Parts: sequence; structure tokens; C-alpha cells
Amino acid sequence: MPYPAHSGWLKTHDMCATRFSACRRNGFLRLKAPLRFYARAICGALVLGVSVCSAAALCTVAQAAPVVSSTTPPPPIPAAAQPVPATPPTEAQQQRPPNGTAVPSAATGAPTASARTPKPLRVDEQIAQLADQLAHAKTPEEAHRLEGMLETLRAANLTPTTHLLLRRAEKDVANNKPDNAVDAMADALALQPDKAILWRSSAQMRLVAGDLNGAVKDLGSALQRDPKDSQSWSLLATVEEHRNDGPAALKAWQKVLELNPMADKNHKRLDALHIKAFGQPT
Repeated sequence: MPYPAHSGWLKTHDMCATRFSACRRNGFLRLKAPLRFYARAICGALVLGVSVCSAAALCTVAQAAPVVSSTTPPPPIPAAAQPVPATPPTEAQQQRPPNGTAVPSAATGAPTASARTPKPLRVDEQIAQLADQLAHAKTPEEAHRLEGMLETLRAANLTPTTHLLLRRAEKDVANNKPDNAVDAMADALALQPDKAILWRSSAQMRLVAGDLNGAVKDLGSALQRDPKDSQSWSLLATVEEHRNDGPAALKAWQKVLELNPMADKNHKRLDALHIKAFGQPT
């Protein structure tokens, strides 16, 4: 049983604490402990409720799930995932050629487009092709164009030193020094004796220098390497005409007309050489 004095002291202490304490903002100093107790109790109840609910849910799932026996066979494999047994190759597959081999077309029997791609022609093959076109030229303009292309191909693969000697020979001829030009061409032939155009150029220098027999000899070497060079045949006709060999000149010019019909479209020179060779017809 509390004493009256003790109760009065508690009331006085509570009033002072409420009015002067730092906690006077709520005025419920004596209720802190009970509130704290109730808050802890509520939180504990909530946690307990969540745990009970979780346990109940797990039990429900466990009851709903089917029990798989250790002797239950595995599920079947889908048809798409099952391995396909190897089949022997068909007759068409056995007859298929290896990669990179041209396959003829079933309709035409021709090879594929990749096999029909033409290989680039060599220089001598291009010269032969253009010479055939020149023999069938229909106009002087077409013949002139083809002759220019042929001269470019014939002068291909000449070394810079050979070009220098050719220019020196032309300069010597322009300066009335044909003997020096012949020497320059001899040096060029020593460097590249397989070039027919050099033998023809040497024959030109010898013709200017008056060495007709040497010119004929050089032209023979040129035509041996390039028998379809109409300009070499034309030069040979000129040299034979200077040698007063009418039949030889006529024969050489007839060869020119076989290779380039447009060289003498109206046959004026042909008739003149024919007269020189056999005289005026009666």
C-alpha cells in the first residue's frame, strides 16, 4: 500500500517532467513503456501470421504436386529432337562433281556461267584476232583504227632502253644520218631480237640508208615472227620496187591486200605494179 506522501511526490515529479522536461512535446511521458510494449506485440503477431501463411502455402503446393516414383519412365523425346538415321546418298548425289567443277546445264549441255568466263588473251593472240578483223574491214576508217590497235600491241613489252634507241634512230633519220639510225636499231635488236616490229624498223632505216639487200633480209626476219603484219609486206613491196623486181613487188602487194583490203581500195597501186611486173597489156 503506497503512502500518501509517496503518491504526492510522484504526481509532483510527473508534473515537473511534463512541464519542464525535453519530452514535454507530447505530454505522455508515463505512457512510453506501455506503447513500446504494444508495438512489439503487434509486430510479433504480424510476423507470426506471415510465417503461418507461408507454411500453409507450402503444404498446399506439396499436396497438389504429383509424387514421381523412382520407377516412372522418362518422358518421350519429341520427334523433332530425335536423331535421324543416316540415309545412303542418292544416285544424283553420287554423280555430283566436286566443288569447282563446271556442271553442264541439263537443257543445253553447256557449262555454268563461271566456267564460260573467257580467259584474258595473250598479246600474240590479240594480234591474231585483230589481224583477222582487219582482213574483213569494210571501210578505210575501220581498217585505220584496227591498224592503230595492232601497232600498239606490237610495240607492247618494249623496254625503256629499246624505246630510247628507237627515238634516237628516228632523230638520226630526221637529221640525215641514216647510218647512225641503222646502228641504233642494231643496238635495239641486240636487246630484244624477238620483236618483229624492231626488224621492220631496222629495214626502214636500211632503206633510207640505201642498203636494199639488208632491208630485204630484215623484213624476212620480221615476217618470220609476224607473218600477218600488213605493214611489213607493204614495206617489202616498196623495197622490191626500188630493186626493180616487179614480180616480187607485185607479189608482196597482193599479200598486203589479203591482210588489209582497204589499203588499196581502188586497186590503183595493184594495177601499177602489175604493169611494172608484166608490162602494159595490149
